[in-house]
Amino acid sequence: MEPLSQKKRKLYFISLIFVFVVLVPVTLLYSSGYRLIDGFKIVKTGGIYVGLVESSAELFLDGKLVKEIGILKNGFFIQDLTPRVYHIIVKKDGYRSWEKVIEVLPQRVSETSAFILPNNIPYIEVSTSSSLYDDVLGIFATSSVNKLDYDEYPSKLATSTRENVEDVKKKGGVVLWREGDSVYASWVDNNNRAPSYFCDDGLCDKEILLNKQKVSFFDFHPQSNELVLFVINGVVLMTEIDPRIPRNEQTLFNAVDVEIRTLGNSIFIKEPFESWYKFFEFKL
Repeated sequence: MEPLSQKKRKLYFISLIFVFVVLVPVTLLYSSGYRLIDGFKIVKTGGIYVGLVESSAELFLDGKLVKEIGILKNGFFIQDLTPRVYHIIVKKDGYRSWEKVIEVLPQRVSETSAFILPNNIPYIEVSTSSSLYDDVLGIFATSSVNKLDYDEYPSKLATSTRENVEDVKKKGGVVLWREGDSVYASWVDNNNRAPSYFCDDGLCDKEILLNKQKVSFFDFHPQSNELVLFVINGVVLMTEIDPRIPRNEQTLFNAVDVEIRTLGNSIFIKEPFESWYKFFEFKL
């Protein structure tokens, strides 16, 4: 076999140098989380974290099942996403699906929390022989309205414009309150711990309107300060505070003159009859 000519050796050498000069920076940029988008612009990637307590659920990103994703103990983490808007759906057999439109920004992890409920919610009737019966009677004997003295309002609400505030509830860094027929949520703790939907440009002071109809009851989900329970026209609803579209809302129970209370990790529902009450427990 004849050795390569000087000209060919020079050509190969120049080609290898060219490949090295081009590929190495591209590889380094890619491994560092940069991507090339339309218009030959190089952008830094971001990620999405979806909190979820249910196991064996699947996550779909823009309609495609995402298999190679970080499955964490309490949710999903998707990294190296080109900055843009994504449509997320979380599904599980036998459960109602959850979806959200999320914008991914460069070098940011966009966070959200998914909740999925069984298609058939497992209610347990609380009979008079149950050890819980007296406790359930006790919680329904108290008022569902939490009227605090003005000086006890969280500082976020203690202003001259809050004279009509009532039924204030606080859990973690989130506070709920009623003004007239409307219920609002706001963040009142350290901005570094605030869910992103309360924030703009590092300032986490958004007031989020939660209801469009008059509610007879509202309270936090027993295990979360990002979910709220409502009773509207006899329907027990669970809705998320996160206002990003769509705002997911699920029906838990539907009856006339129904009341609810929370105790521990359970939701208790009282359904009135002519001369007695029937109690149900929804254990979360």
